Amino acid sequence: MTFSHFIITRFNVNIYPIDFPARLNDTWLSLRFEMFQKFCFPTVQAQHKQEFTWLVLFDEQTPEHFIPLIRIYAKYRNFVPVFCGAYDTIMPTVVDRMRALAPDAPWFLTTRLDNDDALSTGFVRCLHEVVGTLAEDSLKPDDAVYINFPNGLQCYQGDFYAFRDVTNAFVSLLERRESPHTVFWVDHPSIHDVAPVLQAETTPLWLQNVHDINVYNYVRGEKIDGKECAAAFPCDFSQGEPLSAADTDQSGG
Repeated sequence: MTFSHFIITRFNVNIYPIDFPARLNDTWLSLRFEMFQKFCFPTVQAQHKQEFTWLVLFDEQTPEHFIPLIRIYAKYRNFVPVFCGAYDTIMPTVVDRMRALAPDAPWFLTTRLDNDDALSTGFVRCLHEVVGTLAEDSLKPDDAVYINFPNGLQCYQGDFYAFRDVTNAFVSLLERRESPHTVFWVDHPSIHDVAPVLQAETTPLWLQNVHDINVYNYVRGEKIDGKECAAAFPCDFSQGEPLSAADTDQSGG
């Protein structure tokens, strides 16, 4: 099966129709870039298999003084910043960029990744291996399939927790290029409502960073000695000052 793979991170675009003004706030953005640097960026850059494009979505109103930092990240060849406008134009903008970057790919594979979370260095390799087991001739023209790795980790204040989630925030969607929905077709807890979900059993392939400014995530796993697992996640796990912000987090990540 021939496909093009896109990891998509909604960095500071509106993810709901209701406006979230804090996404353009210096304090909120500074905290997000700090977590992005500690957790997200190093684990994507360190993927053993680099055959993917990372579309990182920024609001077109992002303050100008953050643009040089975004340009530095863009020196990593897989990192493609996409500046987006109003909520209802975001996904069409993403689809247009996907089609432009992969004009000949018959299939699109999209993976969601929040800007404060992390991937195991083997995530992309394992995902591509799973896709390679699918028979293209068994899929109808309008078929799409979600691929989910249920086993992951949570990290909170330096402790690690084994966490299993069959509709987690690291899911991927395989679909034909003609009318792609992308992995953000529905919120990840609702993926079973719109397409089949293939659960791929592996060692932990993702890490959810639980922190005090994230109102959606909380520790739900079983505490473990995470030293061995953490070796697959080249994050900065050092404990600095607790993260805090007056604004509510919209990202769910």
